[in-house]
Amino acid sequence: MGQVSLRNNPLLAALLGTMVTGLGHFYLRRWLRALGWLGLIVAASVLFVPESTITALSSGTLTDPFSTLPIVLISAASALDAYLIAKVRRQTDRFQADNTVGSTEADESLTCPACGKPVDPDLGFCHWCTAEFNVVDVSKLERIDENQSD
Repeated sequence: MGQVSLRNNPLLAALLGTMVTGLGHFYLRRWLRALGWLGLIVAASVLFVPESTITALSSGTLTDPFSTLPIVLISAASALDAYLIAKVRRQTDRFQADNTVGSTEADESLTCPACGKPVDPDLGFCHWCTAEFNVVDVSKLERIDENQSD
């Protein structure tokens, strides 16, 4: 069975953002964005939610659901934002990992003609047996190619 990574997990970021506004962004290490969401929810609470609703919520009694709508909408937007950020990060991490794996496989397929061990083509020699590789100048090949076509 495959391993499940909790790093940049979109569902976990959304769940944390649903529990506490901005917590999903803290999980993703987007500190300023998390503080921005927290500031936005505090500002919306002060500006748009009646004081009677805030005192009723703090005492644990039921209130009119429409009076808490600004808080709910901002919390939902924060959770959605954390989900989308984590999803994009995970896709870019996978893309970078796929490209890295592909390039290392291509480099490992090159072998030394003398000893047959894998080599780094940028070195110009085999670091196992110190056999030098023949360096071909591309400009000379182009000139030879031009002369033959004339």
